[in-house]
Amino acid sequence: MKKALSICRYFYKYIYNTSKGYFVVLFINIIFVAISPINSMLLTKSLLDSIIEKENIISWLILLVVSNFIIGVVINFTKEIRLKYEDRFSREFDLDLSKKNMETKYSDTEKASNIEALNKAVTGMSWYSGGVRGLSDCFVGIISSILTLIGVTYIISTISVSLIICSVITVSVNTLSTSKCNKAQQEVFSITPAINKFYHYIYQKVTDRKYAKEIRLYNASNMILNKELENANELNKIDNRCACKQTFWGCLGGVTSALNYCVVYVYLGLLALQGRISISEVVLCVSAVDALVNGCLISIIRLVQDIGLKCDFMGAFIDFMKSDEKIKSGNLIVDEFQFEQLDFKNVYFKYPGNNDYILENVSFTIRKNESVSFVGLNGAGKSTIVKLLCRLYTVTDGEILLNGVSIYDYEYKEYLKHLSVVFQDFKLLGYSIDENIKMGDRDKPFKRSDIYNRSGLNSWVEKQKYKGNTLLYRDYDSEGVEPSGGIAQKIAIARALQRDSSIIILDEPTAALDPVAEYEIYERFNQLVKNKTAIYISHRLSSCKFCDRIIVINKKSVAEEGNHYELLKKGGLYAEMYNTQASWYKKAELA
Repeated sequence: MKKALSICRYFYKYIYNTSKGYFVVLFINIIFVAISPINSMLLTKSLLDSIIEKENIISWLILLVVSNFIIGVVINFTKEIRLKYEDRFSREFDLDLSKKNMETKYSDTEKASNIEALNKAVTGMSWYSGGVRGLSDCFVGIISSILTLIGVTYIISTISVSLIICSVITVSVNTLSTSKCNKAQQEVFSITPAINKFYHYIYQKVTDRKYAKEIRLYNASNMILNKELENANELNKIDNRCACKQTFWGCLGGVTSALNYCVVYVYLGLLALQGRISISEVVLCVSAVDALVNGCLISIIRLVQDIGLKCDFMGAFIDFMKSDEKIKSGNLIVDEFQFEQLDFKNVYFKYPGNNDYILENVSFTIRKNESVSFVGLNGAGKSTIVKLLCRLYTVTDGEILLNGVSIYDYEYKEYLKHLSVVFQDFKLLGYSIDENIKMGDRDKPFKRSDIYNRSGLNSWVEKQKYKGNTLLYRDYDSEGVEPSGGIAQKIAIARALQRDSSIIILDEPTAALDPVAEYEIYERFNQLVKNKTAIYISHRLSSCKFCDRIIVINKKSVAEEGNHYELLKKGGLYAEMYNTQASWYKKAELA
């Protein structure tokens, strides 16, 4: 109960601070929901009496219809206003969740515990609890039922107190059955998120057109469907166990309620035969007992338990939002220094959860306006160096210094403005070409023509119907365009140029291009970074010719260092790699 109150306080405090009008609408909704059944019961009794006595029948009928109409209109009107508020709250909480996830440390986004926590937060606020709407429905039901309970208890007590006792016994059994059903549902919630993530993964691959070619060419449909079937069977087993428990306890509650109605009808029938109560009083009492048992007592207890259940689900959202997994940031501002030198000093690194080091005792220096290329075999740790430099991960040991100061001492977002990065696995969003290039740097002037020309995009963009406003992909618009691999990479490079940072990093962004196209891009790019510090990573060593210095990574550390011709003369790993690829570069050298 204490946890449930804390969770309710969290959400309704937020609502109070942003939309106080919601509580006014909620209060009106509660009052009219409470008086609706009592109004119907009392006016129905009066109408029956008037029919028996054949007096004022039309007046009571009109009063019954009009009053129910007005109450129904107010209930529906306030409910519609509630829905508008609650839809907005739902979107705001989704935005908060998205913002929190984007602020989470990159390394923590890969943790299984964090992925499961996020899945629980999403599902806990949606179809498991209904979010604020589900919670408010419970409170509306509880408070209105309490108000109704006062009225119907008075009505029944004027006829027979023993009916109240019988109803309380029925409610007690239903309370137990509801508690058992909710417990079964909580057990399902604790298990299914971990299984659901596999279901969502499989479903995504089936519906995402990016995987359509591989699925067809490699006849993968049966494999994927079998995986989906296995996952569905696992979920069905859990749901079936839950359903069996809920069916047993639900039947027990239903049988008890049925027996209660039998007792009520027999007892009231005997009183009516004895002339101790009128027909209208029988109808009134039956309605009141039904309202007392199902509309009030059982409803209140179930809704109280339901609040606990919903709060348990919604608590996953709060746990995720309060998790201390934010990106750590220093205090120094980028404007306080001019980039002069970058140092890796005795850096060791292993990925979270792994025992093996990816980098061991790595040391090197990159100076202002220098172009440096990192080369090495697959898995040598080249891209890891870039991720560490971008503060996506934190070094396990050693230090990375910028102008002699640890990079972790700089304010995070300001520090990142100093970097323009194009990764091998870069991503473009389903927005316009210009929006993909500008991204978050909207405060910087966008020299559209210059950026298009420098990145080699101009001729392609000019062919598009809406030029720079053309949407990429067809996620939002059927007229969106599907850029080729080469065009997509040019857009990513244009994005790096737009940022115009002092350090430019290319982490194999031309991997999908042929050697000649790659040569052209690097030749153009080499001219663009003359007054900047450039870091290149590429398996194709033609790009290394442009660099002032080449750092060869092998066996988790720096193996060789020098320019292209110096390393060829050494006859080490670089020379071996270059000679192996010589045939690839022949066309590029002649171009």
